Amino acid sequence: MKKYFILIRPYGMLFLGFTPVFTAIANGKFSFTHLSILFIIGLLMHIFTFVQNDYYDVKIDSKSEYVSNRPFVTGEISSKKVITIFLLSFISSIVLCILFVFTIYSFIMLILSFLFISLYNKYSKQFSGMEYILSLGVFSFGLFGALTVSNNITNFALIVSTFGFLQWLFSVGISANLKDVKFDSKQNIKTTPIIFGVKVVDNKLKIPSIFKIYAFSIKIIHILILTLLYIYEYTHLYIYKLPIVGILFIIISIILLILTEKILTTQLIKRDKILIYIGLQEGLALLLLPITLMQYLIENINLIPTMIIILLLILWPIFCFRTLFGKKMIPLE
Repeated sequence: MKKYFILIRPYGMLFLGFTPVFTAIANGKFSFTHLSILFIIGLLMHIFTFVQNDYYDVKIDSKSEYVSNRPFVTGEISSKKVITIFLLSFISSIVLCILFVFTIYSFIMLILSFLFISLYNKYSKQFSGMEYILSLGVFSFGLFGALTVSNNITNFALIVSTFGFLQWLFSVGISANLKDVKFDSKQNIKTTPIIFGVKVVDNKLKIPSIFKIYAFSIKIIHILILTLLYIYEYTHLYIYKLPIVGILFIIISIILLILTEKILTTQLIKRDKILIYIGLQEGLALLLLPITLMQYLIENINLIPTMIIILLLILWPIFCFRTLFGKKMIPLE
């Protein structure tokens, strides 16, 4: 079974898993059953996204020294099984939506999110800037969660969906593409870093200032978008009259900016470190959302479920990395 777990990348499942959950909560839904169905659909969306991506990228991945040992690339898992897995994920999501959380607009938005993500998976190696299409798919997926509650999407839910858009824009367009610049250049794949002039000289990354400005701009906006939730008083910095949320928000935000700098300055010879910085960046960025919403979550779904969500976001990736990759905890990326 380990090869199938490596195929679906379970360590990142909570990113998409919680996307429709948080937007539904932001749109005023707190039913455990409803949110659980959305969570399952989120997990299925994750499986669809990454397994389909492997299917379309198999020829390119087979030439990479880093991911050529993935189970689908090596032939341990057949094409028929891979197609079956991502099609079943798609069909199961549709069925769950129709049976439990259906509204016509949410159904349309769910189909759109699958479409955008499929377009990214199929054409990401052929056209530049495709991370914007992928991020639009994640944004649509967030709106899907909100629309299962009401046809009126609150600004609260829009902000949460935009946060997801920016997270994936940075994660794929900056982090993922930057670590693969050397390989992508050889394959003549024009990713965003390459378009901005990032190149490898004597096995060292040469990153123009314009790309650094672009990367930091996305990350700063990514962080600042959540402050709108405080400005418009959807949630608050204080819990039990203590500025717990505010302190945690500032600490995590500073760490995210430091990690951004590390991603942009660490050389390819230390690729394992880059992967660690990327993993921490993605994990903490996702954690920033429930931290920001902590007061709102405690008020509406209680303290214990809120703490369970936060602990799950911290412990699940660690457990998966340790189980799949041992003490080294470095994924096949």
